[in-house]
Amino acid sequence: MSKESLKNAERIIGLKLESLGYFKPNVKVEPVKLKCGYKVVIKVESSTPYVIAKVDYRGSEVEINEKELLGKVASYSLINRIRNELTEKYLEKGYYNCKVNVRTAPMKKERGKVLVKLLVEIKPGKRYVVKFKGNKNVSSKKLEKLITFRKAASVDPFEIENSKKNIVSYYKDNGFPFASVKVTKIDMGKEVVITFKVKEGKKVIIKKVEGLSPEKAKALLQKPYSESRIRNLKYEVLSDLKSKGYVKAKFFYEIFPSGVLRVRVERGALYQITSVKVLGDKLHFFKGIKLPKPYTKSFVEDLVGEISDFYANNGYPDVNVSYEKREKGKEKNRVSLEVVFRIKPGKGYKFGFVLFKGLERTKLRFIKNLKVIMPGETYSKGKALEQYSVLVDSGLFSNVNIEEVKESSYISEIVNLQEGSLLKGNGFVGYGSDSGGVVNGFLSSSSPLGFGLKYFVFGKYRQKEGYDAIFKTVKPAFPFKNWSVSYSIVKKEQIYESFKSDKVIYNFAALRKKTKAFSQIFRLEISREKVKDTSIKIKKRFLERRFVYSQIYDKRDNRVNPKKGFLSHLNLSIAGLFLGGDTDFVSAEEKFLCLFSFGMETVATRIHLGVINSLKGKSVPLQNRFFLGGAESIRGYKYGTVSPKDDKGNYVGGKAYGFFSVEVRRNLTQNLQGALFYDSGKVFKTPSQFSFSNWYSSVGFGIRYLTPVGPLRLDYGYKLKEIPGQGRGRFHISFGFPF
Repeated sequence: MSKESLKNAERIIGLKLESLGYFKPNVKVEPVKLKCGYKVVIKVESSTPYVIAKVDYRGSEVEINEKELLGKVASYSLINRIRNELTEKYLEKGYYNCKVNVRTAPMKKERGKVLVKLLVEIKPGKRYVVKFKGNKNVSSKKLEKLITFRKAASVDPFEIENSKKNIVSYYKDNGFPFASVKVTKIDMGKEVVITFKVKEGKKVIIKKVEGLSPEKAKALLQKPYSESRIRNLKYEVLSDLKSKGYVKAKFFYEIFPSGVLRVRVERGALYQITSVKVLGDKLHFFKGIKLPKPYTKSFVEDLVGEISDFYANNGYPDVNVSYEKREKGKEKNRVSLEVVFRIKPGKGYKFGFVLFKGLERTKLRFIKNLKVIMPGETYSKGKALEQYSVLVDSGLFSNVNIEEVKESSYISEIVNLQEGSLLKGNGFVGYGSDSGGVVNGFLSSSSPLGFGLKYFVFGKYRQKEGYDAIFKTVKPAFPFKNWSVSYSIVKKEQIYESFKSDKVIYNFAALRKKTKAFSQIFRLEISREKVKDTSIKIKKRFLERRFVYSQIYDKRDNRVNPKKGFLSHLNLSIAGLFLGGDTDFVSAEEKFLCLFSFGMETVATRIHLGVINSLKGKSVPLQNRFFLGGAESIRGYKYGTVSPKDDKGNYVGGKAYGFFSVEVRRNLTQNLQGALFYDSGKVFKTPSQFSFSNWYSSVGFGIRYLTPVGPLRLDYGYKLKEIPGQGRGRFHISFGFPF
């Protein structure tokens, strides 16, 4: 707090009010002392608005809607809008040097406002007509887009030259290496005619490239001559040579009408680092490098960055690292260099206080586990970033901002937090021929009771397939910073063709985030399960205790609408044995997704494999076996009907399965996406029967409506292998990508 900063605040607020159309505002900014700190009071003692009472315009051929302006406050934004709209209208008519002046003139005061006259003066200048001659292979419409007059809102020698260069560049990028342009300008009084005379020359297809490796030449051969393509190749060649130490390499080329491109590359001398000297290395960072080494600017600058980061993470955030290279000697085509690094560490700092601001519901003592920085420890830039990441990853806050305050030899952290929504939700309702009525819903709440917990409620209902209802609470960064623990209750019904399954599952889970991409989940599940509405002779009620280990490696570029990268999700579980319960089995399942982007298309491929085996000679419960078919797997088939059958024709699932799918997506509009897909898979009675023959397959198309939380998906799958009693195709509606 200083007198100067208070005066600056008065000036800024005053200028802002003037820009909004208020006449000579009187602003006072005064500090009021409190028990702890100050309160700043801003008083606006007078602010009279300028109100437009009359519009006077001169020199305008363009109509101005006077009625629309009368009675409005003459703010800077309104005046700028009028100026820009008039300028744009004149540009459309070819008046490129038009000058528009808009200002206000006070008339009288009336009832707390100043009535003003809006003066609009327009000097259109001369009209310019642009013509093209000699352009046989390129339309005049296309060339008009290359003219810069309208964008610059002026015609002058500089813009004429720019337009000429644009036209020549366009031709040279589209197969005409010998193109040239001349410009003539004829003043006819009120009108000026500018003519671009084009000499296109011969169109050249590159048939032979001399002086380049066949691999590099391949990018040019049998294609129209393109200067930008050759320029990109030049940068690629020179960059490659510079990475090997040829700092002053040169690239020359010549094109002939016959289609021969002749390239000459001069590598020049090889620059090598033969010695390194480090001055001022207070923390002994530098351990030396293997010499000699080719000199490259990127290598040296990367080393400067490493030194700076090391010092910033060890108490010296103001470190300054510079370098210079010195020639030590020349020998034929080789130059020896010494690189000298100078380190100025600056002042050493420790962390001061850490202040959390903005908490309204959450009690500070319940989020102490999110605190990474400890007062008094050596300052570290990396530690400050870690503190930010832990708070963001907790999911409790919608906005996190950390300010650093330097004082004496301490840097204090002021953490500004904005708590997440008390209640946030989304969902949809739909209908699919396969699933019947569909309802999806999601609710979340951040620390509603102040305990620093995140709560979720998920709901998914499919009329012909069953429902999931999940309540989950998460304690982030507990018991350690890269761990979180959760407890959830799941009520689940699954409706298969031959039976129904009801489950209530109690989940205790610990998630460990090892890296940004890699995480592990350790989960204990206790569930009560019931099988009903079936003629299959099996046990109908179960108490199941299961331990599950999951690992997820996620390198996708986006979680909501990914376009490239991959995702691996492995699940290993064991039920029964030392855990007790009515089931004894082990299972393993891997789900792998790979995405590629080709221009506007995204190709998504997924491979799923699963196996389950009983222990102690017991059979695997019906509801734990594998089934395929439905919106998330083979989309041409009814939910759960890709499965082995018993003697009565009941679908009884299997102990192993394989699944493959490929989907091509393309954006149709900003929020609408089309897709074509192929799905194939099979479920096997036992793992020993697994094979790649006679799989069930379907092809189809889909429409996705993209939302900030994922796509709303409509798919139609057509089966390539029929199942008795089912039609050839099925419509599915669901939320989120199938992988």
